[in-house]
Amino acid sequence: MVVKSGGAGAGRSTGPLDEEAVAMGGRIRSLRRERALTLVQLAGLVGMSQPFLSLVERGHARLSLASMARLSAALGVPSGALLATPPSERLTGGGVDVVHAKERPAAGHRAVWQLAQLPRGLFGIEMVGVEREYTEFATHEEDEFLYLLGGTLQVGLLDGTGHTLRPGDSLAIEAGVAHGWRAIGPRGFRVVIVTSGVPSH
Repeated sequence: MVVKSGGAGAGRSTGPLDEEAVAMGGRIRSLRRERALTLVQLAGLVGMSQPFLSLVERGHARLSLASMARLSAALGVPSGALLATPPSERLTGGGVDVVHAKERPAAGHRAVWQLAQLPRGLFGIEMVGVEREYTEFATHEEDEFLYLLGGTLQVGLLDGTGHTLRPGDSLAIEAGVAHGWRAIGPRGFRVVIVTSGVPSH
């Protein structure tokens, strides 16, 4: 995912950065508590300092892509689960998960929503974004499939290759392949991403 971020100490603030940072911090805290992990334990698992992870959980600091991938793996969730806003309602049962479209807030810099998912690793999100520079190249432990709904999106690889997607184009990336995203043009992009595979933890 393309996020404005830096290293383990990047994005520090004396107050919450924004609603997105607060929401992500809350999701991390909830997942950590569900797994009966202390801040110190989780920080040790992912190679972060406990004070920095505390700032992240309170929305006072933002994760780098690499840190987000490590946290996702340690918590046993897909990499997009920390970034995406969960649906307000979903119907789950009998091997089926249904998420109906609801009224969504206006998309600003970026918005990410969870779509339907399956417990053994199939996970979908929809994202809109306008970032026009690669902020970081990151890897994650799931295979990834992208389908562009609108705008123009370029997916770049470490070897300098850039794949430009237009509406209706799709792209698949194997787990472990470092990549970054950027919008081409001022309209930004709207993309559906599906990941497959359960991260190790």
